[in-house]
Amino acid sequence: MQSSQRRHVSGFTLIELMVAVVVAGILAAVAYPAYTSFVSRARRSEAIAVLTAVVQAQERYRSNRNGYAQSFGDDGLKMQDAIDKLTKYYDISMAGGGEPAFVSGYSVTATAKNEGPQYNDKGCQVLQVELNTALLSYKSANANGDDTTGTANCWSK
Repeated sequence: MQSSQRRHVSGFTLIELMVAVVVAGILAAVAYPAYTSFVSRARRSEAIAVLTAVVQAQERYRSNRNGYAQSFGDDGLKMQDAIDKLTKYYDISMAGGGEPAFVSGYSVTATAKNEGPQYNDKGCQVLQVELNTALLSYKSANANGDDTTGTANCWSK
């Protein structure tokens, strides 16, 4: 006499596995653009922090001298560590404002590198802080220099 025994099989069917893979793919397709946008905004925030630190360092420099610093090196602002950290994604430059230069103002610009991932931060590829006769202004632009997104989008508080 043979007894009828049912074998209990555990596991997933091929259909169940394929459904799980499709759902994971859809979630990844939705999450990846949000992730890259978040990373881009975080790098932009680092650039804004460095530009703000330059403004503060310039004011400290001016309080002891008759004008603003013309460079980031030892003879100017001692911020090379912060600048070096940011130069992976941005090129930082400083220019004098007014006549004579660096007495009544300056301009500090962070420009996204052409080959870097931050270049895809459309509309916010150029961030600039400008001091002109005690008036501080914040500017942003795309790679062509056109302010297409508005400063509020790039310099959000």
